[in-house]
Amino acid sequence: MSTRSETSLPGNWSIVRIGRIAVPLIILALWQLGAEVYGQFALATPLETFETMVDGFQDGWMVEDLLVTVTTLIVAYLIAVVSGVWVGIMLGLSRFWQEVFEPVILGTYSIPKITLFPIFLLIFGLGMDSMVAFGWFHGVFPVLILTMSAMTTIDDTHMNVAQSLGLSQWQRFKEVIVPSILPGLVIGLRLGFSLTFLGIVIGEMFAARAGLGHSLMLYMETVQVDRMLAIITVLVLIAAVINAAFYIIEARLRRRAGSSGDVAAM
Repeated sequence: MSTRSETSLPGNWSIVRIGRIAVPLIILALWQLGAEVYGQFALATPLETFETMVDGFQDGWMVEDLLVTVTTLIVAYLIAVVSGVWVGIMLGLSRFWQEVFEPVILGTYSIPKITLFPIFLLIFGLGMDSMVAFGWFHGVFPVLILTMSAMTTIDDTHMNVAQSLGLSQWQRFKEVIVPSILPGLVIGLRLGFSLTFLGIVIGEMFAARAGLGHSLMLYMETVQVDRMLAIITVLVLIAAVINAAFYIIEARLRRRAGSSGDVAAM
C-alpha cells in the first residue's frame, strides 16, 4: 500500500525533501548562534568561514594542500576498489574460502585502525606512501565485505547458463556478476570512499608534511579558527558531494529494480 499521501505535499515537495533541506539550515543556524555565544576566538561565523575559504582558493594557501589530499584520496580509493572488488568476488565464488576468510576479515575490520598507524609509518615512512596505504586500509574492507556478501545474491541458474554457453571469465564478470551485485557493490563503494577519506585525513593530521589534515592541525595549534573551520568546511563539502552522487546512483538502481519487479509481477 502506498504511503504517498503521508509523505507528499503540493508542488511535488515531500516531507523527506523538506527535511533534507532543513537539516543543513538548522546546522548553519546553530553554528551562527554558537559563534555569537562563544565569540570569534572560539568559533568563527559561517560567513567569516566562507570568506576565508574563498580567500584560501584566491590566495592559494589552501590549494596546494587540497591537491595533495585529493591526489592521495584518488590513488588510495582506486586501489581499495580494485583490490576489494577482486578479492570479494574471488571469495564469493568459493563457499569454502569465504567461510575460511570471512571471520578473519571481519575481525580485522573491527580493529581500531588508528592503533595500527605506527606500523604503516614504519613500513612506508613519513610521506604520501603511508597516507595512501592507511587510506586503503580504511576503505578496502567495506568494499570487500559488501562485494562478498552481494555475491551470495547471484542466482546459481545464471552462473550455470553462463558456463553452458562457454562464456569466458571476463564475460561472466561483465554480463552476470556485475549486474547481479551492482546494488550492494555501490553501497560498498560509497562506504569505502567515506572510510578512505577518513583514513587519509587522520593520517595527515598526525604524520604528514602536507595536506588538508596537516594544515588543520597547524591552524588548531596556532588558534586560527577561521582557517581551521574553512578547511573543515571544504572536507565536509567533498564528502557531501561524493556521497550525494552515490545516493543518486543507489536511488536509480532501486527504481530500476522496482520497475523490473513490477514488470515481472505482471
